[in-house]
Amino acid sequence: MNKKSKQELDTVISYILMFFFFLVGITLGILLKVVFPTETDSSYIQKRAGGYEYINPLVDFESVESTKIGKLANMEKTLQKYVDNTIEDYDVTKVSHISIYYKDLNSGAWIGVNEDEDFSPASLLKLPIMIASYKIAESDSTFLQQEIVYEEKYIASDQNITPTLQLEDGKTYTIEQLIERLIKYSDNKAVEPILSEIPNEQLADIYTDLGIEVPEQNDITYELKVKDYASFFRILYNASYLNKDMSTKALKLLSEAEFDEGIVAGLPDGVKIASKFGERIFESDSIEIRKQLHECGIVYHPNKPYILCIMTKGSDLVSQEKILQEISSMIYLEVNND
Repeated sequence: MNKKSKQELDTVISYILMFFFFLVGITLGILLKVVFPTETDSSYIQKRAGGYEYINPLVDFESVESTKIGKLANMEKTLQKYVDNTIEDYDVTKVSHISIYYKDLNSGAWIGVNEDEDFSPASLLKLPIMIASYKIAESDSTFLQQEIVYEEKYIASDQNITPTLQLEDGKTYTIEQLIERLIKYSDNKAVEPILSEIPNEQLADIYTDLGIEVPEQNDITYELKVKDYASFFRILYNASYLNKDMSTKALKLLSEAEFDEGIVAGLPDGVKIASKFGERIFESDSIEIRKQLHECGIVYHPNKPYILCIMTKGSDLVSQEKILQEISSMIYLEVNND
């Protein structure tokens, strides 16, 4: 090879190397942005617990937009079609509104259907009450063993899906036992006794730290979105609000909940789920939206755990339970076949 040819070859190689490193730089920049996004990155929302002088603890982290590519995007289209068909065929399904949030806990990617629609959370709000109680217990080891005499004077809202075990008038319970009745049996009677021992600001801080509007006590007009409610499960799974022991304790209790007519009924036998359901019936001029039934939780798929939250409005709770089951089954099959 003569000198001129060698110089030309060296020049070509130099350009190729420059182009290669340019592409590598862009790729690394994108990866760093995804893995370590800044707080000013409008594609992500970081929620942090305030009130500290030297630290700013990360409580929750979520991308603003759902994933638009790959198998999750296809799953979203399938779910959207199912929801549209269900609502359109209301005379048969008896369900008029459906909202879905799904999050892959391995990758962090999420999808949603009507995830910005507002619903009445009802008994779903028992979950932050448990979280607030366990937060107090982290610094006060005696808190959960404090005793309270249950009296019928405590106000309890009516329940359509009644717990199999309810508090008894005049009987003494520890706060830990009351939390068990609150979550495992979803007994409305346990709400007021526990709240009487929790400072208002302690409960409000959980909502504030997650960027969720704080509900007024016994406000039946309070509403929230399915994606916002999923934040409570994200912080438990990530142990980013409670410590590891208390997060584990909370999820274990949620896994023992007796409600088995929703998401769990759409899963294969033996698949663990930690979830909370909520239901409410309103007096309304529109029969189609009088009844609301929701469930949100973590499905512990052996390889791909995920959060699934479903909220519904309709006129028949049994039909709404069926919708929870069908959506749960559809998603598990999709995840399992991935």
